[in-house]
Amino acid sequence: MARFVCCLISVLVAGTFHASGQKFVVAPFNFNIQNGSYTPASTDGKALAGVKTEIPAQTFVQEPGPDLALICPRPGGILLFKSMKKTDPAHTAGKLVDPSLAIVDTIFHNQVYSQRVDGQESFTFDLWYSVLINGKRYYTDFRPHTFDYRYPLVYHKQLFMVASQDTGNEMYADKGYPEYFHIAVFDMQNGGIRTRFVSEELPFHYGNEFLDESDNVIKSQYNEKDHTFRIEIEGLNETYKGIWDGNVLKHLN
Repeated sequence: MARFVCCLISVLVAGTFHASGQKFVVAPFNFNIQNGSYTPASTDGKALAGVKTEIPAQTFVQEPGPDLALICPRPGGILLFKSMKKTDPAHTAGKLVDPSLAIVDTIFHNQVYSQRVDGQESFTFDLWYSVLINGKRYYTDFRPHTFDYRYPLVYHKQLFMVASQDTGNEMYADKGYPEYFHIAVFDMQNGGIRTRFVSEELPFHYGNEFLDESDNVIKSQYNEKDHTFRIEIEGLNETYKGIWDGNVLKHLN
């Protein structure tokens, strides 16, 4: 298995882990904790049922920079808003049903809530994201997936990427414990990338606090003979193994 750790300068480079972008963060250390819990607006089933407008997913980006994210809606979609005024129906933009590329430019840490559940302190977060999809700005409290790993498949003219969603650690809402992994593959076109394939959630539990290149948890191997690409993600107690042949992803465990 080969390990790839060099920086992503352009699309045509060796495999890399995600690099931190220049997104703007509002009140990242808002630890003014209030009693209670936060109910997400973007996944409100009742509100979703009443929204008919579907927002087209973004499937192409000219420059895949470090702020590029992947939004993987739950079955039935998620709501996107025109502002953070979630209780005003006029500020609902529509629902996103399909996986979409997005640029995350601002994260709003509005409020931390805490309550006792089965004798343990449980935290929930009023945490919102300002995202650009097809050049339009939307707001959501559904956490985007970050791209943790990128590898160019030159023969196939594709970019192979691994995306995960940080689940957070106690009062640190969006730091650590990545889960809900997806594999996304993009066709490389004129310096940009276009979505070719986004997997369902990978059938494994990562379990570690961080996903860092120094931990060597993602290993890959490209076969020059049949042009297949093997990927392995080693979690705390489980390991995901898969192979991509340019068209189909096959789970090996």
